Amino acid sequence: MSVLYPTINCLEFVAYSGTRIVLSYYYVTGQPSVAAYQGMVKAGIKSVLCVRLPGETVESPPYPPPPPFSPADAARERDDLAKLGISFTNIPIERSMDQTDFNKAATAAAAAFDKNTRTGPTMVHCSTGDRASSVFAALLIGYGTPNAEAADYAKNALLLANGTIIDRVLGYRPTAALTAQLQETAAGAAPSLR
Repeated sequence: MSVLYPTINCLEFVAYSGTRIVLSYYYVTGQPSVAAYQGMVKAGIKSVLCVRLPGETVESPPYPPPPPFSPADAARERDDLAKLGISFTNIPIERSMDQTDFNKAATAAAAAFDKNTRTGPTMVHCSTGDRASSVFAALLIGYGTPNAEAADYAKNALLLANGTIIDRVLGYRPTAALTAQLQETAAGAAPSLR
């Protein structure tokens, strides 16, 4: 693995396999608990990107399974975070997406994740961390990291373990618009992954 960024495993935000914190700015995790919201404020997180589909079924493993995510749960998360000054965006990525649909969703999510970093530290989450890790991998690929290296980093340093999502990361192609956006970010104040 040649992509190396300082990555911290923090158990403060989620009960599963922890939150991965990259460059003290990018938080990649499974579903954060309501009890963790104050810790998110304390950490300075300014925005949350959720890639769960409201109403998605919860698969096992892990045990215990992640909490359900009904449309009401999504609205409650958005509203609770807004009260704390944390913005919330939901761009669903489904495990069953074909490559074309994954590319569209991952590009939209990576663009939103990048845009969110312009206001401060940001978190991306799904139920257990696989899809959130794929968004970070898409961001790396958009910055020019080869797909295999981005997937390897997401598997070894983040939370990517689902074979289908790994395959989608390996086949991911960023758009020219995302690449241009990331070049603009690299010239700005947010930590660049370049």
